[in-house]
Amino acid sequence: MEVVSTNTANTATSLEIPGYRILKKINQGGMSTVYLAIQRSVGRQVALKVMSPVLNADPVFSERFQREANIVGQLSHPNIVGIHDIGRYRSLNYIAMDYMPGGSVSDRLSEGSIDPLEALNIIRQIATALDHAHGKGYVHRDLKPENILFREDGSAVLTDFGVARAIARTTRMTSTGMVVGTPHYMSPEQARGTAIDGRADLYSLGVVFYEMLAGAVPFQADEAVAIAIKHLTDPIPKLPARHSLYQSLIDRFLAKDPEQRFQRGLDVVDAIDQLIATLAGKPSTQATQLNNTSVRVSSLLRALLMTLYGTLSDQIAAAWARWRDKPLHENHPRAEQATIMRIHQVIQQAPPRKRRQWLFGGLVSVSLVFGWMLFSLIGYKLQWQSGSSLLDSASDYTASLLVPEQAPAAVPKTPLVAAAAPSEPEPEQEAPQAPLQQSIEPPAPLEEIPTTDTPVETARTEETEPETEESSDTIPSEEGTAAIKPVVETPKYRLTVQPRPRDARVRVMNINPRYRPGILLEPGKYDLEVSRPGYTTLRRWMEIKDSDLTVPVTLERAYYPGKKIRSPLPDGGTGPQMVVIGAGSFTMGNDQRDASSPAHRVTIGKPFAISTYEITFDEYDRYAKATDAALPGDAGWGRGDRPVINVSWRDARNYARWLSGQTGRRYRLASEAEWEYAARGGVSYPFWWGGSEARGKANCRRGCSSEFNGLFSYSSAPVGHYQANRFGLFDTAGNVAEWVEDCYLNGYGQSRNDGQPVVVDKCELRSVRGGSMREPLDNISSDYRTGLSEHTVSKTVGFRVVMELE
Repeated sequence: MEVVSTNTANTATSLEIPGYRILKKINQGGMSTVYLAIQRSVGRQVALKVMSPVLNADPVFSERFQREANIVGQLSHPNIVGIHDIGRYRSLNYIAMDYMPGGSVSDRLSEGSIDPLEALNIIRQIATALDHAHGKGYVHRDLKPENILFREDGSAVLTDFGVARAIARTTRMTSTGMVVGTPHYMSPEQARGTAIDGRADLYSLGVVFYEMLAGAVPFQADEAVAIAIKHLTDPIPKLPARHSLYQSLIDRFLAKDPEQRFQRGLDVVDAIDQLIATLAGKPSTQATQLNNTSVRVSSLLRALLMTLYGTLSDQIAAAWARWRDKPLHENHPRAEQATIMRIHQVIQQAPPRKRRQWLFGGLVSVSLVFGWMLFSLIGYKLQWQSGSSLLDSASDYTASLLVPEQAPAAVPKTPLVAAAAPSEPEPEQEAPQAPLQQSIEPPAPLEEIPTTDTPVETARTEETEPETEESSDTIPSEEGTAAIKPVVETPKYRLTVQPRPRDARVRVMNINPRYRPGILLEPGKYDLEVSRPGYTTLRRWMEIKDSDLTVPVTLERAYYPGKKIRSPLPDGGTGPQMVVIGAGSFTMGNDQRDASSPAHRVTIGKPFAISTYEITFDEYDRYAKATDAALPGDAGWGRGDRPVINVSWRDARNYARWLSGQTGRRYRLASEAEWEYAARGGVSYPFWWGGSEARGKANCRRGCSSEFNGLFSYSSAPVGHYQANRFGLFDTAGNVAEWVEDCYLNGYGQSRNDGQPVVVDKCELRSVRGGSMREPLDNISSDYRTGLSEHTVSKTVGFRVVMELE
């Protein structure tokens, strides 16, 4: 074992963790210390997070630290920290995770505010990570700058799931107003102490985004309680003026009502992509390259130059017209203000160096414009291209740089079409008209255009024919009638979504109106989302064709690992407490034991729930009384919350079948693979606690120092008397051995690698796992197994059950 001493703040720290070479201390907080280490088995650098010894003294924190770490290990996403190993050594809980050499958002904030485009990039990546985690049923609960780290390539990674969540479940606000957590980033519902979902994380992400732009958190106070009140009552603060472009994002992030916020991480991604697409003049699908400057200096200068020239030319032309006492006709809408505003926004987003270059270029351009003023005067008299035309060219060119291709529809050049779009003219209403020097696009087919020998005037004056409000900017009725085709109203059909559960939230993501049952929609494809806390969100495309559409949707329960479940019984009671075990792979068996060899890889393909405790006398007696089954004896040790004993394999199966009938869920005995996978608790050691020291860990005959075992006597312990493993299961080692479903064979020669039980015709023995209080330490390991006749009843054998998840 190599030990490296580290010295931080003149305090030398030596640490030993088997399988790791500690290099240095990276960070230290109140709950844990993080070290840079080498994982010897694969030679990679890892961040080794070791829980504070103060918290390690509390078995609740210790168990939850390991269990939550294992849950995070089941999240697989490029923007969520990867966990390689969890374990416990000499009362120290540790997690080995990806090493992030790029520091944290907090580190970057210490150097000042973060560039807006960089901030958008970070927020976008973390939003995708949160969407993945929320889809799996996890809520981070403690999102803050310190928990957003960077890989060597600069990508952002979300870390620190689990520990904050465990603390949130076990602590309350103290008398001094301090909360274990981070009040500055806490959502209103967290501050209120009500139930939360993933939208609380999105609120916290919005606080981080605000801080990255403004350099400070939005709500500040000296006391945690005062901060919480501000989250609940204060209006959403405004960003500095230079960042006003992002205020709409902040308003949605920090809405007090979760219903008014972004509803999921992908909504954040969509909003950011649309914003970047508008700034960059690219389709939103290309907006992921946020780190590149989207507008070249030369293009911006050209756009600025053309805009300034067009504006000055117009002013000169107007002055000339006033001097001649002749009105100047303006036939085109103006866009110079919008153009300059967009250029200003892009310049504000640029790095300081580029900003100076652009401003210098702008000054040079202005100087050149004044040199052109004389040519403008002459050009107006000689009927050169007007300043209005140049202004339109400048606006169009700038828009092509800064606005997506489809955007011109937002700046119509055809008042005729815009006026006609809402409705058809009334029967006696004069057809809309427009000046003929505007062209209607697309033009009508040649054969549809009426011909006339009469010249048409291009403008009307007060002396020839007074203009009315309806015809001030219209063309003669014949041309208007030929160019405008009757507006045919698109048929609409009713959409009705029938969700189960009935109170699930239904949204149609690609329309603006809020969904309501029977909403009228045009034919087309629609993005449907149905969600409810505790259930897996469903999102899919549907198509309305030529009739009303009714969509039945049944959501699946979100059974995240570690979730506790109790099924109600008809008599008002509940079934045994179950804990969800996530899908995964592990090495089953032990090559050092004939009965448990060969060791082989097994994959549990889907999650399942297993009883947290061994089935107790209280639970079994309820079944026996309901079915007139024989009550098993308790060996004088007591009933109640002690594990049931003196039951055969068939008795155990009958209990599971009865429970299925009472609850409508499928209960059964565990397979050997499921049992061992759950008993190991995510570790490869023989015992779930890691080492061989078992004092205070289990009830066994020799090696456990159990208070329930004396020199000449022994007994079972009440369930839950000892600490749970990392999956939340109690008493998988010792206390009573447990029946499982499989037929017992000596060795794993016929075992399966998919976790299913071994089934043999005319099976003589059934597998028993976990060892009992009568056996020595070596026989209560996770891999130990033996076989008994299915008719055997013993005071050392009980069972636990599995519930299949929908």
